[in-house]
Amino acid sequence: GDPAIVALEKKAARASRDSATNLTSRRPEGLETPDYDVIESGSGNRKNVEIRRYRPYSVCAVSMAKPRPSDATKTDAKLGVPELKGASSFGALAGYLFGKNDQSTAMKMTTPVFTTNTAVEETKTDDTEKEADKRQMEFVLPSDFWGEDNLSKAPLPLDGSGVTLREQIGEDRAVLMFGGYASKREVEKRKKELALALSRNNEYSKWKPVANTEKLAQYNDPFTVPWRRLNEVSVEVVVAEGK
Repeated sequence: GDPAIVALEKKAARASRDSATNLTSRRPEGLETPDYDVIESGSGNRKNVEIRRYRPYSVCAVSMAKPRPSDATKTDAKLGVPELKGASSFGALAGYLFGKNDQSTAMKMTTPVFTTNTAVEETKTDDTEKEADKRQMEFVLPSDFWGEDNLSKAPLPLDGSGVTLREQIGEDRAVLMFGGYASKREVEKRKKELALALSRNNEYSKWKPVANTEKLAQYNDPFTVPWRRLNEVSVEVVVAEGK
């Protein structure tokens, strides 16, 4: 391959092996993000895994499975790169956040963008079809709207936008941080890595994952170079009985 490309790929591969400290520093500066405390962090080759205790926050969410309405220009932001995977869901949430809402209020962008129920296998049996329909993209709302009372003051999504607002309750999550692009294959690989870290006899062994609570978090805009990107796969965890 082209030597310049090979050099970039090597750099990206090195960056994806960075320590957790470096990975955390890749978050975009000046953007609000959910509050949490790190209550357990790994050592050795598990430096990129943390158990975090999240405080409640609020999100706007949209289904990734349902097609956008034909007159989506009224509710959705127009994206420069519409061919990106999940672009229509992103456009729906960006539209709401940047002023296409009942108050015509533009809010500040936040980080990360969450994709929930990333565990879905897209096979054709009835059950997994139903599961696939639950996939959602979520933006974090600015902290002025965190908490039930504050969320009631948030601008309402426009009719037909498919955007909903909800409060995310506080919870403990096991999180694995990684660099580069969050392709489907990479996400599957990282989810297995996280599951393995939780199943081994180590500092995480008292934490038990809760089924169907996987999330993918992507912190950077699509134009950030791979070796400056931060993604996370996470799962809700509870303390295993008897631990």
